[in-house]
Amino acid sequence: MLQSATGIFMAGMLAISSSSAIGEKVILRQGFEKFDENSIGTVGLELDKDAGSWRDFGKSEGSPKVTIKEFHTTNKATKGKSVAIIRGAEVGTTDFWLMGEWSPDIDKGKIRISFSTLRDTDQSGFGIYLGNKEKFLGSNTIALGVSNVTSYGDKLTIMDQKGAWEAVPLLVLVGTWTRIVLEVDFTAKTYTVSVAGVGLGRAIPFESKTPICQISFIPGHPPGNLSYIDDVEIISLD
Repeated sequence: MLQSATGIFMAGMLAISSSSAIGEKVILRQGFEKFDENSIGTVGLELDKDAGSWRDFGKSEGSPKVTIKEFHTTNKATKGKSVAIIRGAEVGTTDFWLMGEWSPDIDKGKIRISFSTLRDTDQSGFGIYLGNKEKFLGSNTIALGVSNVTSYGDKLTIMDQKGAWEAVPLLVLVGTWTRIVLEVDFTAKTYTVSVAGVGLGRAIPFESKTPICQISFIPGHPPGNLSYIDDVEIISLD
């Protein structure tokens, strides 16, 4: 969990471990089912095998919180643990940022990043950024905006190499769990993105000035902006 926006925040470190798939390695994996936010706070604490650690939950109004809730979708209802991220009303606070970190840093090969999300209302939206401890934002342009983070309604947005947002024809609808997947190629300096199994159909170039070792989920305005995050997974494909 973040302590500030200047890189002094620290999350637990996770060594790369083997996955069941040949040629794939788990970098970070967390489904939050066995997650105990009351034991968070020690850097390096591993909460689950192959999971990594997250910290400083529930410290204030805007802190990420583990929740159990029945989520109704058009097809079925599901129940289980996830993390609620909500934008608090406090001015200047950064403790609504949900972050996971791993070791070693990555700047070569290919990785797959995936997570599930549920938007609570049409006001719900957040950004996803890949960065490192030295410069949290701005060192890389691998970033997505889910819905209203850039006032584009249900549309996903991507960040271009100059740091500007672009809306794309992929939708993250309110009230249903949605799987988002990125595949990043550090050699080509491009990534692909899909939402609920639907791909964008083109590779997205990115500016990479530093290796990456963390993923952050940052809810946007207005205060009370609520979304849920679950099943975060980062896999090395080499």
